This record gives sequence, structure tokens and C-alpha cells, in this order.
Amino acid sequence: MNLEDKIEEFKDEIDKFKKRLNDIWETSYKELIKRFPFKYEPDKIDDLSPDDIYNPGNPGYFLDYVEHKLKLLGHIYVPSDRPWRSARDNLDEFKRLLKIVVNDISLADKIDAEWQNLPGWGGDKHYAKKIIFLYHPDEIIPIFKTKHLEHFNKVLGLWNKVNEKALGKYKKSYENLSLGQKYELLNRILLEFKNSHEAIKKWDNALFTYFLYRTYPPSEPIKPTKVVEPLSATRLLFSPANELGVVALFSMYHKELGFPYIVKVKPDFPDAIIIDREGNVKTVEFELYASHFIAHRHDPTKCDYIICWEDDLDESAREDLLSKNRELKVISLKDRLGEIEE
Repeated sequence: MNLEDKIEEFKDEIDKFKKRLNDIWETSYKELIKRFPFKYEPDKIDDLSPDDIYNPGNPGYFLDYVEHKLKLLGHIYVPSDRPWRSARDNLDEFKRLLKIVVNDISLADKIDAEWQNLPGWGGDKHYAKKIIFLYHPDEIIPIFKTKHLEHFNKVLGLWNKVNEKALGKYKKSYENLSLGQKYELLNRILLEFKNSHEAIKKWDNALFTYFLYRTYPPSEPIKPTKVVEPLSATRLLFSPANELGVVALFSMYHKELGFPYIVKVKPDFPDAIIIDREGNVKTVEFELYASHFIAHRHDPTKCDYIICWEDDLDESAREDLLSKNRELKVISLKDRLGEIEE
């Protein structure tokens, strides 16, 4: 099926999503730019307070727009508030990085800046990419996973251009590019594709992203559910094989994970009541795999955290949970314990 046929097949969905996008651009996005006009008034970055960056319980802080209010413009998955706390607690460094976002430098240099200096902001730098996009929405396709950008370039028949363009611009092969260079290159190729097709060239980049995910969804790898591996870096010899193993691990590491106190562990849903660093009472459901939360038919509106060994939720399942409780967080002990032990 060619591109025009795909557009026709999903025309009604695209039209409905376009209306939702227009509402977001006209309301929440304009609010962001009015409250945080850093692209046009970069000196205002210096005026930011910690509560301007992250102030849970008081919507309207900067990262509330990034994660929640402007989710429709490009979704990012934030498993806990650790990265948001690190931005607030390392305010001077976060301000320095925000100035890089609005500086007149290349997209590659913006992404390759030292975002990893903020705990939780390294890796594929999804959070940095979302912020950069919000201040340059006409120049960036809001696809924040590098693997997904690669996928869309492949399914649209553009992959044969990638290495040639990498050698032409950066004088090295695609495999040897930095993260920022890969993102810049793949974005440029997708933008050229979009702007060369009459049917989609006038779409904004968020609508084009929706179309890509809806029509050519990336396949997620199938993950084993019975493999038990040794955990040499932790106090538990083997990775958990059931929910009780997850409870045991959490009881060992709850303070390092940001929860000073466990108030109660119960036999019914939700499994536990805990207290976070800010003194807030939170509810927890323990699962071996995050998808078991859905399989067990738990109510996401009555739970603050899913604490699991492995987060195996696909994008559709995650979106469904967040649509019912946007504050719901998933903590993967497999990921977080590695960070703690480093």
C-alpha cells in the first residue's frame, strides 16, 4: 500500500487528531511559550526557581508542560520523578543546558550537550529531545527514540540514503556518528521526505509523527518471561521469578529508590502504602512484569506506582493507563538497580 492509500485509509483518524493538535497548539503550547519564552528571551532562563522547574501538586511548572500538558505533541515515558528532581536540584546545570537548547547551534550539538550530568537524563536523551523540539517544532520530527527514527527511515524506503548522507555531512559512517548527529541526520531525511509529498507537506510535524506511528508502528521485541539470571550487583543472588521477589527487592532498596518509609504491605490491591521523599503517602502495586497490572485488571486510578522487575508495556498499553491516571509511574527495578549500583 502506497503513502496516498495509507493517508486515505486513516483520513478520519487523522482529521480528528489534527483538531486535537490544533487545540493543544492554541492553548497549552502558547501557555508554555508565554510563561517560559526562552527562545526569544533567553535571559529569562536565569530567573527560573526550583519550583518553576518541578513542583508536584502545583500544575504549570516547566516539566509539567514537557511531560503532561504537551504530551500530544510528542510522548516521553518518565518512569519516576527522579530526572525531574535532578533538574530541580541541579538548577544551575539545568539552566546552562536550557540556554544550549535555544542557542543558534546545530541540533546535533544541542543533543550531544552534557545532559547526562543530570541523573536520569542520559541514554537516548528523550527528555532533552522533547524540550529541544518544543522550542523548534518546525525543524524537528517529535520522534525521540533513535531506534524508532531508524525504523521509520527503513519502512519508508529511505535507509539507502542514510550512510551516503552521513559520509557527505560528517565525513564518517552512520555507525560512527554521535547520538546527536544520528538524530539530526535521521530527522533531516524524514523532513525532506515529508516536504517532498504534496499530501503531507503542510502537516505539522506532530501530525506527521502520529501518522507514522499509526500506520507503520515499530515492533517491540518479544521478551522472555521465565528466564532467571544471577544479580551479582545486588543483595539478591538471582533475578526475581515472581511478584514476591519484586517485593523482597523493593524492601531492600526502597530508600535508594526514593521512598524512605514503607507504611504497610497488604494482601489486597494496592499491595503497599509508602511515603516518598516529599512526605507524600503513595500507593504501590508490585508486579513481576508491568503488563501484569493490566492482565490482573487493576484500577490505575487507585494506584500511584507500578513497581515491577521489568517494564514490558508497549506504547498502546502505556497510553491507555496514562489516559486514566496521568500521574501513574512505572518503576523497573531491573533498570533502577543498575543505576543505584553504578
